[in-house]
Amino acid sequence: MRRSCCRKHASQEGPCSCGLGRVTRLVEPVILSLLEREKARYGYEIIEQANREAVTDSEIDAAIVYRTLRRLEDAGSVTSSWQPGSSGPNRRMYEITDLGREHLRDWVTVLERHAEAVLNLVSMHKVH
Repeated sequence: MRRSCCRKHASQEGPCSCGLGRVTRLVEPVILSLLEREKARYGYEIIEQANREAVTDSEIDAAIVYRTLRRLEDAGSVTSSWQPGSSGPNRRMYEITDLGREHLRDWVTVLERHAEAVLNLVSMHKVH
């Protein structure tokens, strides 16, 4: 099996998704899921947690997270407000809306279909 080619996963066996392209659109359901499970979160917390739950080996760029949050807010799926920081500047806190919960349910339906298709593809090409 080929070795990983990125610095982050150089020690793992086999390829990593870092070299296979980024799945930036899938950042949206990860963010919505995080916000649904927790109360309000600020951007840096979302970035850290999203990177732990990402569906790719690639690190999620902070700019992508903030662009996605802005797009979700423009669509009414997320709201934000400025809150005083505990020991620093104010932080923008994000919360999911009812519309965002509906949007997340739509994502789950789509992801279930994609997961089934991916599993079928993998099973067709699995090396025994």
